[in-house]
Amino acid sequence: MFLSFSRWLRSVLTALAFSLLLTSLCPAGTVNVPEDKPAISVDIPDSWKPEATDKGIACESPDKVATIFFEVTSAKGLEALIEENVDWLTKDQGVQLDKASEQKQEFEAANLGWKRISWSGTSTEWGPAIVGFAFTDAGDGKVLTVTYWVTKKDQEKHIPTIEKIFESVKRIGG
Repeated sequence: MFLSFSRWLRSVLTALAFSLLLTSLCPAGTVNVPEDKPAISVDIPDSWKPEATDKGIACESPDKVATIFFEVTSAKGLEALIEENVDWLTKDQGVQLDKASEQKQEFEAANLGWKRISWSGTSTEWGPAIVGFAFTDAGDGKVLTVTYWVTKKDQEKHIPTIEKIFESVKRIGG
């Protein structure tokens, strides 16, 4: 059963003092993911400086409290993408994940059903954070995977922007 988006947001804020969702009061530009053969579009504030990566789009809040990656993969490649991203976070970025803090949840945003898995994490550079992945069907056997890192300090000020970003996700085509 899916929770309403606002109910999900409140429960995450209460339980984790975190919300996964991005909203912005700043002007936003629409980006396609992936750029070459888009499966989805998403509005990202210009101040978050969206940029292309090898597999999608990355963006970061101006104060570096929140970092989000949008990638589209085949449903069959989802587990490999998660493993690759966890390895990158833990090995290359020095993030420590508290596996015991794992939480899974389903929610709705932009009229799409999402699944989320997250952990408490920490890094020497940025301190305590919530680290996780959110997934939704991107059509044609593809999945949009959102990898995110949001520091626990000052995260509340980015909740409206995060909500708006998630609410802007749209499938392109199938």
